[in-house]
Amino acid sequence: MAEQPRRRKVIAPIRQVVQLAALGVTGQWLWIGSLRCPYGIPFMSCTHCPMRVCPGRWLQPWVIGFIALSSLAAGRVFCGWACPMGALQDLLARVPKLRALSRPRFGRFDRWLKGLKYPVLALTVWGFYALNKRFAVPVRAHGDWSLDAVRVAWLTSDVYSHIRVIALVAGVVLALALTRIWCRYLCPLGALLTLGNKISVWHLRRDMDKCSGCGKYPRECRTYTTPGTSDCVVCGDCVEGCPRHAISFGLRRRGREKPADEDVAIPQQTA
Repeated sequence: MAEQPRRRKVIAPIRQVVQLAALGVTGQWLWIGSLRCPYGIPFMSCTHCPMRVCPGRWLQPWVIGFIALSSLAAGRVFCGWACPMGALQDLLARVPKLRALSRPRFGRFDRWLKGLKYPVLALTVWGFYALNKRFAVPVRAHGDWSLDAVRVAWLTSDVYSHIRVIALVAGVVLALALTRIWCRYLCPLGALLTLGNKISVWHLRRDMDKCSGCGKYPRECRTYTTPGTSDCVVCGDCVEGCPRHAISFGLRRRGREKPADEDVAIPQQTA
């Protein structure tokens, strides 16, 4: 079957606008929660936090509600369209001089590395109960973006907060070398939302009559996964990028669709 004409890409520009808008709304929260939050596990007790200037106090209920509803509707669509950490990693992936390093390099180990985020989820749940105490005094400053406040927070925080900051900063820095490395291997929220890809009303599906098994997706996927499987972030790149238009987004047809193959054969990537 010959390749069909390429579609005009409209999903990517729309997604990028949505990502930037979401980052604009939640970016301040991400900054404070990552570098100045007094709790060992950030973003989990914002409504009870004594740091009253943090926007998470009013943002958290709305974000949790949106994540829950969007997950039921379309799986991990939050990860692909509205997550501030995901948006930041996608922006870093566009750095021209590092673009050659943005593709996955772990090959056969990728599947096992993706399993790391489930122990991280378990540690996060444990940390919520064990570490979310007021270990340090919240650092206030004349402005939420004050670098001096970040310095003081680092000097007065406990070791758990230091580990948290190092992990998050490492995830951002490593995203320069490997696209969405945090989402693929370490994000506890991503691990939790994989359930949404299994039960959501809408999802990505492949028409196996059109699919040639070329391996372009997952090979060119930002999370290096097959469309519609548990690690798919529903970004939509594959819908317009598939050369045979074999991938589409639509309602899940219970009992009529063959389960997605998590272990689809992937042609070896050339250097």
